[in-house]
Amino acid sequence: MWLERSHALFEVATKRRAGRAQDLSRVEEELLQARREWRVGRRELEIIETSDGWDYPKWWPRMSSHVERPIILPTHIYSEQAKRTAIEALHNVLKNIEIVSVVLRFMCPKAFGIISPPVTSFLCFFPSPTPVDYYLHYLKALKGFVEHYRVFDRVADVDMALWTTAHLSLDPAYASLSEEMCDDEYLQEVRLANLVAGLGRFWRRSEMQHIIFARVLVEQDHLLGSVIAARVYESVLKEMMEYYGMLKGVFAKIDLTLVRELERRSEIVILGLRPSELEALWKLRHEAVHGYLGFTPKKAELFEQGVEEVWRAWRKRSSKSR
Repeated sequence: MWLERSHALFEVATKRRAGRAQDLSRVEEELLQARREWRVGRRELEIIETSDGWDYPKWWPRMSSHVERPIILPTHIYSEQAKRTAIEALHNVLKNIEIVSVVLRFMCPKAFGIISPPVTSFLCFFPSPTPVDYYLHYLKALKGFVEHYRVFDRVADVDMALWTTAHLSLDPAYASLSEEMCDDEYLQEVRLANLVAGLGRFWRRSEMQHIIFARVLVEQDHLLGSVIAARVYESVLKEMMEYYGMLKGVFAKIDLTLVRELERRSEIVILGLRPSELEALWKLRHEAVHGYLGFTPKKAELFEQGVEEVWRAWRKRSSKSR
């Protein structure tokens, strides 16, 4: 299973990244006393910063001097509210959510992991209102991996596996790992859910944004991008035909005959579109929607560009007629 394989390769990935293997279990052992007392003071941070088990200074600044008195953590830290309380208490002093995550990862590896750009990028994370919310969102995602795969009991181990995956997944030497990862439905669902959620924060669902979405998707999946462009094309044709009284009744359907009739209208001719452009685009729309084998990426690109041209021409004409 790719998550287990990635975890086993953590030493390989850390050697590449830091020049030597990182022994995180050693740091955990050095913090045993602090973990029993659930407190984080200057001494605990110094252990994390100076442990021979890993190379903390290569990634984060030393913050131990900023801690004047021990920060007390909730003893029952596994509840969502207790996690938030612990994160907020540390963040109020350290002011850096990554360092907060480092501290909590070693204090309680069962429930916490280190938040880092390689993993958040790999999981397609988007910004949250606050650093604390961002980290809680990250922990929720890692906990989801623990519960779904049931190969690790600790969030920290999932985090290590994902960090390794983020660093090795593009290496041809680990192509089989990448292939298994890409075929994993749960992983892809998590990544796409984050991607779409990030998109939705600034998504107005306008036809212009649908066109942009289609343009971007055509480069990755020409069929899916074209289906979205087809929806935009149907919408603008419907608007045109309703404007000229060509569609009657709520069940009226657009077909090739109506498209040809629309194209013959003098008002449409003055839009500046090429002769028979509406018909040609309708035929491409038919190929895209019905999955014709001959519908190539090049056709998809031409279709998306044509739909945008028609949409802009009609918008320009509509604004003048108001």
